[in-house]
Amino acid sequence: MGRREKPIDTRSGPIAAFAGDLRKLRASAGNPSYRQMASAALYSPSVLSDAAGGHRLPTLPVTSAFVKACGGDLEEWERRWHEVRGDGAPTEPLTPIGDDIPESGPPRPAQLPIGPHDFVGRLAEFTAASAAMTGMSDCRAPVVVRGPVGIGKTTFALRFAHQLAGDFPDGQLFTDLGARRGHESAPLEVMSGFLHALGILPDQIPDDEMHRIGLYRSMIAERRVIVVLDNVRDEPQVRPLLARSRTSQIVVTSRSRLLGLDGVRRITLEPLSRMEAIDLLRLLIGSDRIRAEHASGLRIAEFCGYLPLALTIAGRKIAAQPGRRLAEIAGRLTDGVNVANWLRIGDIGLAEAVLPAYLSRPPLAKHVLHMLAHGADEVTPTSLARALHISIDSAEYAMDSLIDGGLLHRVSQPDRYVMPSLIGQLLAQEADRFAIRRDQEALNADPLRTVIRFSEGGFAR
Repeated sequence: MGRREKPIDTRSGPIAAFAGDLRKLRASAGNPSYRQMASAALYSPSVLSDAAGGHRLPTLPVTSAFVKACGGDLEEWERRWHEVRGDGAPTEPLTPIGDDIPESGPPRPAQLPIGPHDFVGRLAEFTAASAAMTGMSDCRAPVVVRGPVGIGKTTFALRFAHQLAGDFPDGQLFTDLGARRGHESAPLEVMSGFLHALGILPDQIPDDEMHRIGLYRSMIAERRVIVVLDNVRDEPQVRPLLARSRTSQIVVTSRSRLLGLDGVRRITLEPLSRMEAIDLLRLLIGSDRIRAEHASGLRIAEFCGYLPLALTIAGRKIAAQPGRRLAEIAGRLTDGVNVANWLRIGDIGLAEAVLPAYLSRPPLAKHVLHMLAHGADEVTPTSLARALHISIDSAEYAMDSLIDGGLLHRVSQPDRYVMPSLIGQLLAQEADRFAIRRDQEALNADPLRTVIRFSEGGFAR
């Protein structure tokens, strides 16, 4: 049984009265727990509980989610929400998706890729993302989901966006900015595509950069859409596409911390816990196989570094071999495998995820990666400067580059960093075929003269 809610004085003001009526609505629905409501509302229990706390007016999407979970009248509650807020009833009430599709005209954009089916954990991160999204009283701040290579940023963002899609009935917009690497006009081209999807005819899209940005941000402010900007490289690539709106939400994924962006809320993803990793393998491989060889399942999860991408690839590969014992697979992984080859299925592979991160690093940062891959457990700016006979400023620059490339992690001690062991194995195994020489001439070379391409089996010169 959950804790009893603190009583509120519904006579103390309209917000308290609104919260009191939300509690009555929940009581009329049979007093479901907030955890039960969360599965239907797609907001965390803490966010829903806070909505009925009487401390502040919840956002309209949270109110709608609460009401839907309790079977209330959405249109009535939306009208009441606007009355409490003091801005009057909306001119166009919210209605569920599909109830007001026009007979003619462009369809609402629904550009989100298929969301992940096999997904575990991340409850704390979902709660943080929901809190970040609803924490502004006047508008929604863009949410930046960042983390290292293979951590599942896109998977998390799509899961989050699909959960919220019902609160944004004017549509969903999506772009993979990683597919546009090196194309300087990509943000404005993406913006044109978004405007067209929102019903603006091509000849009505301004050629002037500032006018186009202004129109895009006006549309985001007026419509109720969710926008996912995936695989962002750096701040200039995404800054024109950001906007703060009372009615729309923008979600960004990036390996970089994007520290140059103002007015955003950041969510950092870490590797899964041991038990979450086993739960993911259980979904992929089957409960019976994991139950029968639990210890071997743990060894496989440990080999994968608890990275969702590696676990997903391994799980699908093992699921395709139903007669093979997990102990045999775990033993082979312990004896040593080619990581680039083993962690690859179809067109998905860990090496393919590491490649763009590696290629975009400066020569000094690449040198540090190879140094870490060949035995250095941890590194600090001071130890790196001493080992390479460079200034601490240069060492910090190289390490910042690796952190923003998703290839280096801070550990518990201040200023100490480590590279994930699985990525270290990949780089060590493929070192002979990386176009990087570890002598001073290579470090001083123009990075544009270094040509690296991906070939069968790994990275090749």
